[in-house]
Amino acid sequence: MQDGTFKLMEMIKQATGISLTEEKVYLLESRLSDILSDYNLSDFGELSKKFKESSDLEFREKVIDRVTTHETRFFRDESIFGAILERIIPEILERKQQRDPKIRIWSAACSTGQEPYSIAISIHERYPQLFKNVSIIATDIAKDTIEKAKSGIYSAFEIGRGLSDAHLAKYFDPFSKGLYRVNDEIRSIIEFKQHNLIYDPYPSDCDLILCRNVSYYFDHLERKNLFNKMEKTLNQDSFLILGSAESISEYSKNFIIREFGLCRFYELNPSNFTLFIKGA
Repeated sequence: MQDGTFKLMEMIKQATGISLTEEKVYLLESRLSDILSDYNLSDFGELSKKFKESSDLEFREKVIDRVTTHETRFFRDESIFGAILERIIPEILERKQQRDPKIRIWSAACSTGQEPYSIAISIHERYPQLFKNVSIIATDIAKDTIEKAKSGIYSAFEIGRGLSDAHLAKYFDPFSKGLYRVNDEIRSIIEFKQHNLIYDPYPSDCDLILCRNVSYYFDHLERKNLFNKMEKTLNQDSFLILGSAESISEYSKNFIIREFGLCRFYELNPSNFTLFIKGA
């Protein structure tokens, strides 16, 4: 591997936490080749130098946007939404009976926003009386990505990936030819922010965090730091949902593993006792 490529991989890790292996060099070549051309950079060595030394924030944002993964769609992994509606929210409400009824949800690394909008739509459908007591904070590291999420505007192709005709008719307004916008009511409970999971302060008092398909891009140390900070972000007896290939069990013993249908999720357990509850 060329020295310039190695330096770029180190810069990306420092900036985003993403740990790239030599097998992933092709991703850099495919995602950053146009940036090399646009900025008249001869190789990754020059790119990493500019990234480190330049005050050009737009350039840095472009690089971060290209190297981070934005694969998403509406209602991705439907079993997760079943778990949220049928198990997680009822348990949160039960524990809050004598306290603040508000529910705070964090969609971390939300990409272009389909996940937080799907959560808001699901809650509006299943718990309309609860809807105004829910707040969702949705974050992503990439500026352009979070701006698109905030706009709530999607193409017919993006709409067609996971969204039903009924949801489209009820929760979206035509924006322009071939484009649709999430309606104001759904957007009203979501706050979008640019956020770096490595460096920026975390939200507080969350009842549910979704951080799916993120931690496996981090090395062991950054993964441990990520989960430690998320644990501190959660209220007692609150919940964490990761990607299907991810697990927190190696990094913390303070979570109970739960299942609902095909969805595995985690409950913060103050007793420091780990238990696998099948189907619970």
